Amino acid sequence: MRDLQIEAKNFDNGIELRLLGELSFCDAKDFMMEMPSKVRDKGSKVVFNFEKLKFIDSAGLGAVLYVSEALRMQCQTMQITNANEHLKGLLTKIKNVGTFEL
Repeated sequence: MRDLQIEAKNFDNGIELRLLGELSFCDAKDFMMEMPSKVRDKGSKVVFNFEKLKFIDSAGLGAVLYVSEALRMQCQTMQITNANEHLKGLLTKIKNVGTFEL
């Protein structure tokens, strides 16, 4: 991915993915297509840590929604942590259509 790096850390019943940089149009498709398969056998809980995510656009938000549904279909729960206030506001608006904890 061009503007997004992801650091992974396993824990007892899942995996934490720390997103660094930007999740925008240029990386949204790769994010959507790669994330579900990368975490498939990593436990029941997938935590996305947005502490170091500097920017997300509408394509990135759509990718987050897509991944939340894909993980639900894999019987995994998705949680988003450490989002800044602006990002938290955007995620709260789309949470009604997504299946993730904020």
